Amino acid sequence: MTENIQKGFTSELIEIFRLLAVIAARKLNLQHILYLITFIILGIGDGITGAYMMSMRGAGIEANPVASYLFTVYGFDGFVAAKMWFTLVLLIASYIVQLKSPADMYWTVNGFLTALTAGGLMAVNANLSAIAGKVTAAPGEIILAYLFLVLVLTEAGSIIDGRKVTAA
Repeated sequence: MTENIQKGFTSELIEIFRLLAVIAARKLNLQHILYLITFIILGIGDGITGAYMMSMRGAGIEANPVASYLFTVYGFDGFVAAKMWFTLVLLIASYIVQLKSPADMYWTVNGFLTALTAGGLMAVNANLSAIAGKVTAAPGEIILAYLFLVLVLTEAGSIIDGRKVTAA
């Protein structure tokens, strides 16, 4: 009897997850996925690897004096929380700009999110290299590459948004 109830519960649970996946697949678009990936990589990934780097090698290894200060004052958890909040504020700001814009900015925002994600990947890579004691890219190079990506990808998105043909 208990085995039948357990099998029934398991099959119902699988069905619920399947339905949730179908609903999510119908509601999610590329931009929603980019928001999530950006938050995971820049907010969580860079936050955790940066905090771990500073806990292993000292807060002085961090090139950003604000990040170093936050780690020194608030510790590992406080730094990761601050990094997540900063990323969330940045993402919400880009979402509000898109909502308030009179023009369609779908691809422009996607370009910005892609640049943020790439910047986050570069930061995570630099943090992990510093933890391993390897030579990392200079912070100025990472910032310059990130700014270049922001300019190129948002401009490309803007061009795509401007060329969209609306169906009559």
